[in-house]
Order: sequence, then C-alpha cells, then structure tokens
Amino acid sequence: MSKRKKTKPDTKLVRKPYQDIIEKHPEFKGVIAEKSWDYIGHSDKGTVSFLRELWTRNIRKNKMLWRKHASIAKDCVGLGVNKATICIGGGQSFNKNKVELKRLVDADGIKPWKDRDFIIIASNHMYKPLLNMGIIPDFVGLADGSDVVMDQLNGDIPKSGQNTVLLCGMQCSPRVLKEWHKQGRAIRFYLPHTPGLDDVFRNEVGRDPAPHIILQGGNVLNSMWSIALKFFHSTVFFAVGNDLSYSIQSDIEDQRKGYYADGDYSSNVATKRDEAKGEKKWLGYTQTPALVVAPGRDRYITRLDIVGTSPTLWVYKTWLEANVMGNAFSGIAKYHYYNCTEGGIAGVMCSDMDDDTLNDEKNWFLLDEKCPRWHTMPLADAAHEFKRAKEMMTWGLECDAPLAGVLDQTKTQAFANAA
Repeated sequence: MSKRKKTKPDTKLVRKPYQDIIEKHPEFKGVIAEKSWDYIGHSDKGTVSFLRELWTRNIRKNKMLWRKHASIAKDCVGLGVNKATICIGGGQSFNKNKVELKRLVDADGIKPWKDRDFIIIASNHMYKPLLNMGIIPDFVGLADGSDVVMDQLNGDIPKSGQNTVLLCGMQCSPRVLKEWHKQGRAIRFYLPHTPGLDDVFRNEVGRDPAPHIILQGGNVLNSMWSIALKFFHSTVFFAVGNDLSYSIQSDIEDQRKGYYADGDYSSNVATKRDEAKGEKKWLGYTQTPALVVAPGRDRYITRLDIVGTSPTLWVYKTWLEANVMGNAFSGIAKYHYYNCTEGGIAGVMCSDMDDDTLNDEKNWFLLDEKCPRWHTMPLADAAHEFKRAKEMMTWGLECDAPLAGVLDQTKTQAFANAA
C-alpha cells in the first residue's frame, strides 16, 4: 500500500503594502494605522514560521478524528439564521456582563431551537466557569495547538457539559481532542487559512480543503466570528469579555490575576506566554449610560483609561478591526459586530500613532464613529436591539434599528478574500 506524500507546507506569506490597501480600502485612512498594518504582516510571518511544524504534525494525527466527527460544514451550515451569536472570552470585564448573560441564556434556553434568539459559544478558558454558573454553551471554541488546555476542556466536566460541541482547528492538540472524544462528546473541525496547511490537509485527509477554511484571527473570538458568518450564517455577533488588555498594577502577580475574569493565569505561564508582563500601553474604555438622552447626544458616557496590552493581543485587536472595517464597505457580507465587552482596547482607535499626538484627546475615537457595522454597547442593550429588530421583521414592520437588512441572510458568504 502506497503512503501519502508528506509535503512540507509553503510558508510564503505575502501582505499587500499599506498604500495598496488604502487604494482598495480608502476607509482605512485615519482608522487602521500603517504601523498596525505593517506589524500584523511581521506577526503573520513569525506565526507561520514558528508553528508550521507543530500544526502540520497535529493535522496528520487528527485525521482519524476528522473521519469520526467531520467538518463544521457537515451539519452546522445555517444554524444561526435569524440568531445572534454570543461568544464569551475570559477578559476581566466578563464579570460586568455575567448576570445579564445568565438572564438571557435562562430565558432563551427553554425555547425550541427554531425559536431561539442566540447561539452561545464559550472560549476554551470560559467553558468550565460558564458550566459552574449554570450556563451550558452550545459550542466551545478552540484555536490553541498546545496541550495546555487539557484541564480547561476535559478535567472534571459535569454531565451538563456533555452536549456542548467542540469547534476546533485541525491544528489543535491531538491529545486534547482524543480525550474530548473519549468522553463521548462531539467535535466539528475547521481549517485555518494558513499557507501550506491546505496542502497538508489535502494529502492527509484526501479532501478538498476549501469548504472548511476560515480566516482565523489568532484568538478564539476572532475565529468564532469567522465561523458564525461562514457556516452558521449568523449575521449578528456579540463579543463578551474580549478585553485584549489588562489593568496596570504595581505588582506583576496582581497584574496576572487581573488578566482573566476568573484570575486563573496558569495556562499562560505553562506556554510561556506571559502577556500580562508586556510593557505596551493603550487606552481602554469604560461605558456608562447617559442620565439624559436627547437627539444628537450619545446614549453612553465613555471614559478612556490607560491599560496594558501585548504585541500578541495587539495583533488580535488590529486583525479584527481591519476585517470588520474592510468587509463592511466591500459588500461581501451584511453583518453587525457588537463589542459588548464593557472594557478593553477593541475598537479604541487613534487617528495618528506618532508619539507627539498620542497624548491629544482629540486624536482618539471609537470605531463606531467610522464603521457602520461596529457597535460598542453593553450586552443588555445589544440583546434588546437585536430582539426588537427580529420582532419587527416577524411582523413585517419597517425597522429603523442598525440591524435592518441583516437578518434572514441565508446565503451569507465568508470573506475568503479579505484584506
């Protein structure tokens, strides 16, 4: 019997120069900075170079699990039509929304699937914390290729979590996935849009990789947004706990404890990704409802404060903003992204990143001001806005909410050719 040819993945990565991007996306000017764009390019090359061998090995080892569980494209396509996807990250601001999240899930979870308003996806870090709160996620997302997430996903999982489906890349840890499978739980795979991995998948699995590829934006929440659009056809996405930053403390241990909502920083230490030790700073936001809302006045009072972040988190932030922004004006897909984090740096922008202008408060703005698809608001308000739009659509009424025109998008396509 002949063996499949093991090809070494092509890791050549070409990123368009910033000026070419501005010609294609003039809306980027003054929003997505050249320094940020160039940094993403360097980071992409580094990631491909560093992880390609591990990811290639993992794909080869995971092919048997693929045959037992298969792709997200198998039976998840269209699950999110007329539903909003709520994805929960482990950022410290999750605690501001956990009571509202529990209320929404309790009310929605008793409905038949066709009548539900929300799909719930947990990041791997938040899987067990949510179960402990009595929230059973429909899915848990995984993008990490290491074994460090073993306990998060497989350690002492209660019976209530047995029906949660794991959404993971073919490059994820075979040990973790085998244990998940051994416990009798379902897996649905995707393939990251990384140079060379499509050839590895084709050779090892013997299938066309194209239907299974997503733009994986580095972290779980970015990847789940891609999945929600491409496979679920869920055109409304709520991001909760996506801080991408941490509060600055005088003691490094306190800083690490404040990185995640549950204070558990062990997985970062285990993989030597001590992001809370970074010295990069940016402005994070806090948002409170305005006491008086009048025409022409914002419904929220937004305060910006200095927070800490890291180069890795910075890549996740800029990738998300560039893709939400670029595809909002391209017409590829109709969607709305709600940043319900109530903290962090996502969507906090500056017109000019030169050192002498970073201290100018007029230089800063929220992405909402430039992008009609990005909304910064608390989870309770976002959920109310979505359900109102859905109800008006049901009754055939004209909807003046931002969500008008994005529901019932059964043929939504992912942005395979995004910037």
